[in-house]
Amino acid sequence: MGQDDEDTAFSEKIINEIDAVFMRDPELIAFEIIPMPLNQNKSPVIHVEHNLGLQSWCIDCVYSYAHRLILLYRNDWLSSSAPPVGCWSVTWNVADKGKLSGGASGLGPGSNTSNGGNVPIIKYLNFAILINPDVATFWNLRRQLFAKNRLDIAKEFHFSTLVLSKKPKSNEAFAYRRWLYLFQSSDAIDWAFEISLCEKSADKSNTNYHAWCHRQWVLMKAPNLLKYEVHKTEKFIRKHIHDYSCYNHRQFVLAKMFELCYYDEEDDGSEQIGEPVGNGSECSRGRKYNALCALIETLTGGAAPSPTDDATVNNLLRYLLPAITKEHELNPLRVRTFLYCLNQAAYDLRLCSQLATLHSVSQALENHRKFMVKFLIDRLRVGSGWLLNTSAAIYANPGGCQQPLSKVTRLDEDACEFLQALKAHELRRAHGDPRHAQWCKMFLGIGTDQ
Repeated sequence: MGQDDEDTAFSEKIINEIDAVFMRDPELIAFEIIPMPLNQNKSPVIHVEHNLGLQSWCIDCVYSYAHRLILLYRNDWLSSSAPPVGCWSVTWNVADKGKLSGGASGLGPGSNTSNGGNVPIIKYLNFAILINPDVATFWNLRRQLFAKNRLDIAKEFHFSTLVLSKKPKSNEAFAYRRWLYLFQSSDAIDWAFEISLCEKSADKSNTNYHAWCHRQWVLMKAPNLLKYEVHKTEKFIRKHIHDYSCYNHRQFVLAKMFELCYYDEEDDGSEQIGEPVGNGSECSRGRKYNALCALIETLTGGAAPSPTDDATVNNLLRYLLPAITKEHELNPLRVRTFLYCLNQAAYDLRLCSQLATLHSVSQALENHRKFMVKFLIDRLRVGSGWLLNTSAAIYANPGGCQQPLSKVTRLDEDACEFLQALKAHELRRAHGDPRHAQWCKMFLGIGTDQ
């Protein structure tokens, strides 16, 4: 037996062992390549407690072998009108035909019941993708097999999860999952699992752009999960201070909540104010939107309205938007969304300040702070018109007390004490910092000459 025949037999043996693990253990949770430069004279496939490992010394040989067979299979498929299961073109040699058409050393009908049925190429695809998941040709071949009803969708989801355990930044794996979801009903999809998968992938690899993009795609499909993202992203940020990908995702969540008028009904930003009363068993009543009120007090140096119920919340709203009066009919949903999002932005400004104090200076923190400042200023500028109940016929009663829409929506910035204080605060930071001054001029529309 020549060297090539020995390499072929060895590669086939390793791929069959991995395929046997897939059949024997449908609950695999992780795959990893184990650094081992030298042959240990034993099987390089390690399977322990639902974890699959492969020693590195055999990878080059086995991967080259699997890669060659996959390309031959693909070329033969392209030259025919149907998947080549038992009938092969003349480009295949006898040995290759035997391996992929169900011969003794290949994958015949019934020999792989885990996934793929009697599709012989699947075990080679499994191995090649586990080793190198960034090859689009491999994933496209899986798509073609799935389209021919040769693969099980649940096991395909499981396989892509296994791939992400090895390479959490695999864009092809995330793209494949999104493609698979086209064949499932939205009611049958566990979107919470997708969020947790993205979170695990991002936790394993910093600045995981593909995981965060997939997470945003999930939120657009299931916006009811937005309210949980506020708490999850804060926890992630406190763990990964310099990972701006999470900050960017948090900004996406806040902007999307404002756009969809979606907020957490159980979270009105209440925090206990004052000291415990008596024996400490009772506390003074919580102040709603406390982060926003605290920011107002810090910037203006005066007392901000302290909303504790729905009636006093209107006082805070009219303080923020002087153009709004009692006579204006507002959209209640938008009012709650407006105050919730502004309170969340104020909370993030406080969070950035706390983290900057505890940790070293971070550009990610500064960029996030700038986004929240811009978010506050932009929303205060357009808040009056956005809050109006546009479904009402505002011009239905010209003789009434309602002002024309053009006057209501044009907020006089000079009348908003909080907005002026926020702009002045940013201008003070711009002194001695030309880059921040340029940012204020370009994105906030304010200059140092104001």
